[in-house]
Amino acid sequence: MPNVVKIARDLVPLVEREAANCEALVTMPEAVVDAFRDSRLFALQIPESLGGYEADIATTLTVYEIVCRADASTGWSLLANASTSAFATTYTGDDAVAAMCADGLPIHAGQFAPRGTAVAADGGYRISGSYSFGSGSAHANWIGGGTLELVDGAPRMVTPDRPAIRVFFVPRDHVEFAGNWDVMGLVGTGSFDYAVPEQVVDAGFTFDMMNDLPQRGGPMYHIGVLGLAAIGHAGFALGVGRRALDEIVTLAQTKQRMGHAAALADQERFQYELGKHDAAMKAARAFVFDVFGAAQVRLDAGDHFDLVDLLPLRQATTWATDVAADAVRFAYLSAGSDGLRNPSVIGRCFRDIHAATQHVVVDDSTITQAGRALLDR
Repeated sequence: MPNVVKIARDLVPLVEREAANCEALVTMPEAVVDAFRDSRLFALQIPESLGGYEADIATTLTVYEIVCRADASTGWSLLANASTSAFATTYTGDDAVAAMCADGLPIHAGQFAPRGTAVAADGGYRISGSYSFGSGSAHANWIGGGTLELVDGAPRMVTPDRPAIRVFFVPRDHVEFAGNWDVMGLVGTGSFDYAVPEQVVDAGFTFDMMNDLPQRGGPMYHIGVLGLAAIGHAGFALGVGRRALDEIVTLAQTKQRMGHAAALADQERFQYELGKHDAAMKAARAFVFDVFGAAQVRLDAGDHFDLVDLLPLRQATTWATDVAADAVRFAYLSAGSDGLRNPSVIGRCFRDIHAATQHVVVDDSTITQAGRALLDR
């Protein structure tokens, strides 16, 4: 298999060069889309049997970390497309995969919160819904969504307190895009709202998000949709947090804020805070790679993951995001007006990491659940 980490590193100059354009366009520029398509980086998590890289967890984390360090919006779009393509090409039926791959490796996007409905009909499901945050949807050719599966007008329950969530995928021309994306951070992700008009989707183009097993690919896919999603968010946090610290180190050599006699780099308080946040980022990275590495070992041994098994992964992902947000905030506050004026990498990191903290994958409840699990031992 080609060295996908090297491929990602080789694309960093292009991603950095196009970062301002990405924000101006509110979506990934064509030059970057073409580069990711040609290098098959969009297929990072697609099964190898279909022509994807099927990269292991550590490799995937590293790729996302590299690209997100180069530009958060571009990296976010990549992880959204690549992880969604993993869902679509791994958990759906053979006929669906054949259709999705008919014109080459597909690019998928979508939101999987159950904001639509699905009712069994004609060998499939009658689906419809309105969705937000379709990150990377501008260049995706297949769009997905999450639904509550209804039986006799009521949600089908998997457990007494958890309904079934059915995911579907349709061609992009079956979807109506709102074209709206006016936000503070992650501006270049093209996370447009979209609506899926009522239509019947063959059952093979759907799967039960929490209960269906992968239909192809290696043991890694048994980590499930939430586990695959966590990989992306963890890599994102590590990349953006590190970029902000690297930027403030460079700026500190010449930055002298009003009222201070010495450059930032010569101030003992700044040196202490920089050392503290550097240590915190390194510790968060070690935590992420340790927890996800242990998961890879278990998966390779044939273990299947349930929601309890995912708790440490989600804990590490949320913790890394919190640590990265603190590091970026330190860099922003230290930068003074250099972080405020555009173009500013530190300013963009500040906006992007704080936008990312609002995602449900890194909600504070994931830390609470991890703590509750410790008490329940």
